[in-house]
Amino acid sequence: MRAAVGLMLSHGGGGVEPTMSRPDYEQSALHHSCLLVLLRGVGPSRARILQRAFEKVRRVNHIRVNDSSGNPRSIWIRFVHDHPVEHNDWGDFQTHRRLLGLITIGKFDSQTELNELCRQHESLKVRYGSTLFESRAIFFGPDEQPLETIGEVLTPPPAGGRRLQDEFTTPSNFKAQAFFYREQDPCADLESRIGDFASALFWVLESRRLERSREKADKVSLLLAPFEKRDFVGLDMESRNNRKRCVGRVMKNLADLSLQAGLVDDALSLYHNANETLRSVGDSLWVGATEEGLCAASAMLLYPQMREIETLHRNSSLQEAGTSPLKNTPEKWRASDATKKISANDATANNVDSIHHQQQQRMTSNSSSCSSVSSLVTTATNSSASDTPTTSSSSTSTISAAPIPGHQRNGDLPGNILKPEEITNYYRKAIINYSKYRHAATIETEAALKASRICIEQNRPLDVAMFLQNILYINLSMSEAERVKRFEIITELYQQIGYQRKAAFFQRLAALKHVQQGSQAPDWNQSYRLMLGSFTGYLLCLDPLEVLENAAGWPALQIDLVQTLITAARRLGQSALATRHMTFLLQTQWDNMSPTEQSEMAVQLQNLSAQCEGSPVPLVLENGTVIPPANLTDLPYCIDFQVKDLPAHLRPQRIKVAKADSGPFLFTPIHFNSVDRRDKKKDKNKIAFQWVQNDLSEVTVRLRNPLPFELAVTDMRLLTNGVVFESLPQTIVLQPHVPTYVALHGTPIETGQLDLQGYSTHTLGVKSNCRLKHMRGRSFPPNYLVDVIPALPRISVKTSLPQTATFSNMNSDIVVTSASLTLYNGESSSCTITITNESATLPLEHLEVNINSNVEQELQKKIFSIDEEALKAKLPVPPQGSIEIIVDVYAEADFVCPQPPASVHSSAVAGDYGAASLTHYSNASTSGHASLPSRVGSPQHRRHEPQNSSFRSTFSGGQPSLAALSLQPGVGGGAGPSSLGSQYSQHIEAQVRLKYSGGEALTAGYCRQCAVSFNLELLPSAQITSWDVLPAEVASQFYLVLDISNLTAQEMSLNYTDTKNILIEAKESCRVPIPVDRCSLEQVVAARAAEVAENLERELCFRTQLLSFNDALSKLCSSHIAERVKINWLLTGTDIQGIASLRGIVLSQSMVDLTAVSPLEWAISFRDTPVQPHSEIVCTVGQHSHLSIQLANQSLQPLRNLVLSIKFYQDYLNGMENYNLETRVAISGPNRIAIPILEKQEQKQHTCSVIFFTPGRFKASIECTSNPQKPSEQQASLLSRSCPAESENVAQSVMFSSSYDEQQVHVWKFIPPIEVTVVEQ
Repeated sequence: MRAAVGLMLSHGGGGVEPTMSRPDYEQSALHHSCLLVLLRGVGPSRARILQRAFEKVRRVNHIRVNDSSGNPRSIWIRFVHDHPVEHNDWGDFQTHRRLLGLITIGKFDSQTELNELCRQHESLKVRYGSTLFESRAIFFGPDEQPLETIGEVLTPPPAGGRRLQDEFTTPSNFKAQAFFYREQDPCADLESRIGDFASALFWVLESRRLERSREKADKVSLLLAPFEKRDFVGLDMESRNNRKRCVGRVMKNLADLSLQAGLVDDALSLYHNANETLRSVGDSLWVGATEEGLCAASAMLLYPQMREIETLHRNSSLQEAGTSPLKNTPEKWRASDATKKISANDATANNVDSIHHQQQQRMTSNSSSCSSVSSLVTTATNSSASDTPTTSSSSTSTISAAPIPGHQRNGDLPGNILKPEEITNYYRKAIINYSKYRHAATIETEAALKASRICIEQNRPLDVAMFLQNILYINLSMSEAERVKRFEIITELYQQIGYQRKAAFFQRLAALKHVQQGSQAPDWNQSYRLMLGSFTGYLLCLDPLEVLENAAGWPALQIDLVQTLITAARRLGQSALATRHMTFLLQTQWDNMSPTEQSEMAVQLQNLSAQCEGSPVPLVLENGTVIPPANLTDLPYCIDFQVKDLPAHLRPQRIKVAKADSGPFLFTPIHFNSVDRRDKKKDKNKIAFQWVQNDLSEVTVRLRNPLPFELAVTDMRLLTNGVVFESLPQTIVLQPHVPTYVALHGTPIETGQLDLQGYSTHTLGVKSNCRLKHMRGRSFPPNYLVDVIPALPRISVKTSLPQTATFSNMNSDIVVTSASLTLYNGESSSCTITITNESATLPLEHLEVNINSNVEQELQKKIFSIDEEALKAKLPVPPQGSIEIIVDVYAEADFVCPQPPASVHSSAVAGDYGAASLTHYSNASTSGHASLPSRVGSPQHRRHEPQNSSFRSTFSGGQPSLAALSLQPGVGGGAGPSSLGSQYSQHIEAQVRLKYSGGEALTAGYCRQCAVSFNLELLPSAQITSWDVLPAEVASQFYLVLDISNLTAQEMSLNYTDTKNILIEAKESCRVPIPVDRCSLEQVVAARAAEVAENLERELCFRTQLLSFNDALSKLCSSHIAERVKINWLLTGTDIQGIASLRGIVLSQSMVDLTAVSPLEWAISFRDTPVQPHSEIVCTVGQHSHLSIQLANQSLQPLRNLVLSIKFYQDYLNGMENYNLETRVAISGPNRIAIPILEKQEQKQHTCSVIFFTPGRFKASIECTSNPQKPSEQQASLLSRSCPAESENVAQSVMFSSSYDEQQVHVWKFIPPIEVTVVEQ
């Protein structure tokens, strides 16, 4: 009943209650065994100078002491920087809360400063004097003065140096022990001195423990918690229950002292006894304390590794008062070890060799934990038994550092130790007991935190969450700073068990508490730090690329968190951070925001960047946190990214080198050492073309503005890696939702491989590096690789001709200029091309000129010509130098009207080698040559209109038709494949292509190619519509009679011989005779030999093509005429002139016979007088006259089937010839003689008599005709002597053994005809 009254009194009553000022959030279960020592810096704050001393002192957190019986004790020291005085009042309730020692550290430079340090030390002693056992002061004084130099001799210091305490003295009222060190003193003995100090604390504590243990049960006093002092006023303290309460509380107090003194087994027994005693009297508060003591003592034996964790935690850095424990908790341990414990499924740790190994392999089940603890303690006790104390007396202590042997005990675990699962239950009971007392709220909070840390060690995350959740419901009166501290500790523990979402919630809650409304001094710095630390719980990270890659979390919460972070950064005045976080928000959450939100955030970013523009560089906070850069990759949105090739006339090309003949190609299916080459994939990022060093290059980007207002993008550049690249800035204003093309330019400065990674922008006040690999939702490669070749020279080209309006479609991309020229057929001109080397440093060392056109190559060579030797002599061209290239242009055309389909040789196709050709020209045989002088004496004019020619070349006298370009054979007639017609205007499109190089690029085999476009128009000038070959007055010549038409629109002067000219009106024609020397016999012989050789070759190669031979003699005569006849024409009144060529003229067989020198040599005598050309022969009527004709074969082959005929006729000189002279002349003897064969150089003579019956002028036509034997007859004579199997071959050999000329009908006449004047007697 009295206990119930006390419980009611503890919850009631007014006035100020003796409660703790704040919980100790860093306290753990193992701290129950520690001696509490206040480590405080005094004097001016000189943390850097005193840091070394603080670290050395904190390192001595454990000592080994042999007690009076010689048994080793493990004593632990806990150093704190701040300790409220009211916490000492709870020293009877839990002795580990009592401050037992004091150590101050200070720096002084004068006696006054030393006195002030001593005063502060003494004030602290007075403040905590009720519980202090010992105190020490560590003072750092100034260094010794440098040695004085007298001349060159140094004065040595006194032996041993001066002691600092000899220079400075402490005040008389300073009673504490002080250690003096110079500022740069390494303090080698400081740790041993602190060890002695800890040993002194132990012995005082041990004496108190012994005193408490010797108290008699009936003499003990009642130990009270601070708030219980008035609860027992007026109560009977001699009652049975109160005596038990007194004994139980003293027993619990003795257990606490034993635990601090290193007697864990004794403490366990005492805790159990005290628990039973106090439970029997219903003393709930102290029952909870005994249960908590049991948990602490058991945890010391079960989880000694927690000491090492605490050691690492304590020694990680010097803790300042009021700093967050999150800052001092080892981040590596929290991230790796705690996570490993959460994610582990099964792990065993039997036969652990060391404590550190035990810490790395923790158990996840209770049974495994027990076995682990048993093996651990067994190992520890074995090693402890072998320890040999190094002390010389019982008061000597041994200082040790990690690994800590104090955990090791002899024997097995005590039987009364709590099992791991029981520790959680006992903590739960203790918390329930504490919750019954309002003044024990701080104790309850600390117990929940201790239980959470034990559960973390046991890998019980659900229990940890339960204890932490219980802390929130504890009604604890505290300031806002303490509430923030509580949230931070809860955050830390949640992070250790991997509950990142809960940890982030409390961390953000702590951040909001720092700056909540109504706060007098809002701490935006701490708020910003905590919110930044909560990113992990919201599945965010500082790197926006990682956030985009993971795409996890809750977008609404993430957006709200980042906006709050932006607000905190702004309130801190960190405009750069605010801009960076807003950029981060737009980059990572763009797809999760509505269009309205996107627009609002963009405007907000623009306003923030007006204060401090964003840049793509990391930002480093004061605590070392690095804020990675954020880039507006999708603002503007990139739709397409294209790497452009150089302009066609600037693109590098490989210089083609003729491959050397390395022998035959051998194929094998076996691959030798080519597996890697076959498996190696082609780099998809590699660009097929190259860029040139120092040449402006281009990349086209298509952008879209996703915002509803205009977006200005400035300083847009290409992002590159590899070779040095000079990027040019670009500025553009993008309209809303309209795709826009942007051309980005730059110049590669070096050669090698250029890595195009993206582009940079400056929009909304933020500079962003937009890399292709970070653009999501598009099929861009991570980069583009472009090869940069050495610099090539650049040239400018101009011509002396006017430019044309349009280019042809023939590879017009490389055309840099043009030239147009109009010529009449046969006219010649030239074009001067000036090439200037515009390069500043590179010479033009290689220049290659080629001409391409839409005509055939042979015809092109006749039209265009360049002196390549003169061009090579002008190289190299120095920088800024120029050269000139002269292109000669000739208007090549076919001036001879093309033949109709019925060609001269059609008779050969028909199989009859003589009849068809003779009948084709039968019109010419109806008249003789009596009127020859009148026909060829002077040219004749006529209108250019369709008419039938009286010439033997009737195939050309019909309607003339023109062949088109040689690229289109067969159109408009039968012009040759390498000629142009001359009747209509023709257009020729050509390009003069220039390949040039120089410098290192030439060595590497690269060049450039540009072109000059030529538009050449050929106008008709003169055309030969008809032609004929007539015999001349002398045997060595013949007359070539031509019908020439003037196809121009003005008068033309025609020069057809050296001394003869004729004027032809526009669109009219004239007939002109041209005397030409006959083709020599040597040429004829060579032509015949070539034809025979060709026939033999064709016999071997093309046996089936019996009639496909060329008439070599006809070709020879045609070429002979074309070479010797040049018709020069001139348009009167202008300087336009040209030459009409007869190339390609076609001759009939009779024309060929007149053109070539006859193979027969004639020797004719009349009346025994040799007949001379143009000689006059006179005879009388009725007179008998002898006519002797002698033939000689001058050719290289025999002539077969010759027929010599003699005919007399009269020429009426009007175009009529009369051959019917039976009544006027008679021939005695045959006038037609057959000569079967006339061998080479053989002569034949024929004599006859002629009698004239009437007077008059008579002409004698003496001619020899060859009548070739029919093929059937030749075959019959040969086949009769051959076997049937060989008959076909014999027939073919007959064909091929004779030339094509021998298979034609030839007529050889004696020229000129003999003229005989017959007179009367």
